[in-house]
Amino acid sequence: MRNRLQWVEHLQSLARKEQRVPISLVRAAMANDSKKAGQDRKRVSLKEPHELRSWTESLGVTEQQLKEAVAAVGHSAEKVREYLRKR
Repeated sequence: MRNRLQWVEHLQSLARKEQRVPISLVRAAMANDSKKAGQDRKRVSLKEPHELRSWTESLGVTEQQLKEAVAAVGHSAEKVREYLRKR
């Protein structure tokens, strides 16, 4: 298993080659940092493309639907999930 630094270096090398980074690699890199991963699961971030992609995939919504939910209830993952369930 790769450590966090190895994952980050691997992702950076893919980015330098202008290759798309599979979401599974991003998740694996994040999983090696339990404090960060725990925070990431509690708050929906729309700032980074990989985070936006991850949230839309895990919630089964479009980017627009996710952005509307965050605008309506804030960045709390729990509140976003509730909002999307009701719609």
